[in-house]
Amino acid sequence: MKAMKTGVTLTAFLLVAGMLSACGNSDNNNSGNTGNAKNAGNTQDAGNTKNAGNDGGTTGTTTEKAEVTLMTWESQDMNNKIMESMKKFEQENPGITVKLMPAPLSDYGTKLNGMIAAKQAPDIFQLGNDMLVQDQASNLLFDWTEHASADTDFMNGFYPGVLDGWKVDGKNYGLPGLLNTYGIFYNKQLFKDAGLTEPKIGWTYDEFFADMKKLSSKKDGVQQYGLYFHPDPFTVSLYAASAGGSPFADNLLNPTSATVSPQFIEGVTKYQQAIADGSMNPATFDLSTIMGPFKDGKVAMTYQGQWIADDLIRNAPDLQWGYVPMPVVTSQAEIYDAVGWASPVSIKNPDAVWKVMKYLDSTMYKDVLPQTPVAPSAFQASASSYYDTLKAAGHQDLADGIDHILKSPTTLPVRFLTSWAGKANPFIDTVWNNVLSGKGGEKELQGMADKINKTIKAS
Repeated sequence: MKAMKTGVTLTAFLLVAGMLSACGNSDNNNSGNTGNAKNAGNTQDAGNTKNAGNDGGTTGTTTEKAEVTLMTWESQDMNNKIMESMKKFEQENPGITVKLMPAPLSDYGTKLNGMIAAKQAPDIFQLGNDMLVQDQASNLLFDWTEHASADTDFMNGFYPGVLDGWKVDGKNYGLPGLLNTYGIFYNKQLFKDAGLTEPKIGWTYDEFFADMKKLSSKKDGVQQYGLYFHPDPFTVSLYAASAGGSPFADNLLNPTSATVSPQFIEGVTKYQQAIADGSMNPATFDLSTIMGPFKDGKVAMTYQGQWIADDLIRNAPDLQWGYVPMPVVTSQAEIYDAVGWASPVSIKNPDAVWKVMKYLDSTMYKDVLPQTPVAPSAFQASASSYYDTLKAAGHQDLADGIDHILKSPTTLPVRFLTSWAGKANPFIDTVWNNVLSGKGGEKELQGMADKINKTIKAS
């Protein structure tokens, strides 16, 4: 594991992270998508033309035919599993058929935006919170508020608070599908070798920093860090909020200010010290391949999204690893984000489309996640199948940890989602690594926040 400067900016990383969230298999092997993409517009046109005037009916009573088109960025394998589940939907809802329009993840946003502009978008498409905010600001999304209000039993089935990320000005513009949580994956054997107790839910930041220091070493001149992680302002914000301070950003969808509180400074200082004494990797360390040495048993702790577990279960069956949520100072604070489903404002069969969206969340994920355990469903009843799969693989700690995160009383933004994010993030890129490296402090952080706040005000 050689240290090297990453060429990927923080901004780019965050955007990719938002898109990668909760994907099926990470290979996203969408070979054959070209044909589907080529036919996407025609499929949509055909569906809309055929369905003109069709209200979609109610479950089991639809007499006119309605075709609902669905686009995902998932792998071919994941899409096959999704459509296998949708066959049951079609049997239960005669008259409604679902047609898949897969798209490669690499240019998904570009393709989708082009389709929306050309009024050829699918009836349902997969998207992240970032896309939801920006598409809604351009009035491109269908308002599902009326359907959601009439379906309170279903809407009450989601984890508390997760729907907030899919509302703008109190209106529902989509449904969350899968949730991304973030925590610490650790090597049980390395903890045992160091004489440390494995971390548990509710462990403290003092224990966190003490453990990473004891787990670091420089045997035979080779530096091993106790923790491999690149904290950004949003993850340091977890420390600030847990310690009773203001978070870095004050709102998930529409932050009005960036704040550098005394508790935020305290958190930054602790990470600076960990880097300086070799407990944690330098700020410019390339973490893109860190899961290779983790699977080889050489990494003690690394901060990752829960989707890493699917790869570990499949490809590192002999590795003794554990998972724990981020530590606390005095109270729990977490970050998580979601990918979900939305529709273009031009859909012709909202009742039929709503039925498909409900099925995706309530039944499809329940069918698919046991086969592809990448993320918990935002709909709690479906999340249980994901947790059962983790427990069957011997990872009760992961299931409990994710459930704990999703029930947190305090949830913070994982990144800026708004259209001005592209203007604000460079101010973070400019100073952040220098600050973590000890080449800057409170003055530089406050300057960063001031510039971001000017950007917010100007927007």
